[in-house]
Amino acid sequence: MSETPAGPPPSGPLPLREEKPVPTWTRDFVRVLGVSLFGALFFTFFIWLASTGLMVGNDFEIIEADAMWMGICAAGLAFFFPFLFMEHKRPDDGFRREGLIPMILLGVVGSAVIVTLVALVWPFFLGERAVPGAVAAELNADPASFFLVLLFFIGGMAWSTCMMMPMMIGGYKVALWLLLPYLGFAFLIFFAGVQVFDNPPGLLATMIWVAVALSGLAVLSVLAVLRNVIDKPKPQKTASERDAAYQRYLEDRLQRGLTNENPLPGIDGPQPPHQGPRR
Repeated sequence: MSETPAGPPPSGPLPLREEKPVPTWTRDFVRVLGVSLFGALFFTFFIWLASTGLMVGNDFEIIEADAMWMGICAAGLAFFFPFLFMEHKRPDDGFRREGLIPMILLGVVGSAVIVTLVALVWPFFLGERAVPGAVAAELNADPASFFLVLLFFIGGMAWSTCMMMPMMIGGYKVALWLLLPYLGFAFLIFFAGVQVFDNPPGLLATMIWVAVALSGLAVLSVLAVLRNVIDKPKPQKTASERDAAYQRYLEDRLQRGLTNENPLPGIDGPQPPHQGPRR
């Protein structure tokens, strides 16, 4: 039997990593909303599990489904929201270069609405542990509590993305500069989540979170505009340009004698025998 001849070798060096194509704007947007829904159901499961008395902490103490635990879960949803965008196999790391402003703004607001609607079932898990009048108890019955929680999610998700996006698209140098502020933000968002759910809704708290949400969306819009400035797009070569560059690469190796059949001696090749010191 005759063997099928192998195809020609690739015309250039293989890429260092396999890259996924950037999806369409609609598909990207639906993915973010879908993962937000999954995250809301995931944290809802933890609230339900705590209500059964089966959830144990690090000190082997039972975690109760109270307003504090509800605030921690809500803060976790807001804090981990920017990780929904991140995809390291994509050339844009998940933050698309085109249509990022509507994607990021609608993604924050739409995800906040989805998460808040799912959170309407949380007070049922608290039972008698819910303090009457607090947001954790009145979320599904009081419009003021619902609106305050919605503002909390919008502001928390927006500012969390404002902290994460420059760290992702700016590289490790930007990440090092923002590491300490990011850790400080993590403490603030969890503290704020407990304060929101463990207290009754008030006009002052609502106005504060209106300012937090609007300022977060504004700063996020500016960062989205500067997305291609922080991370400049690399010029894409055509197929003919890649072939010409690869031919120049081969010619340069041949001129220096660096061929696969006869490599020059060096640190990667055979070394001459060691000679002792002369006497």
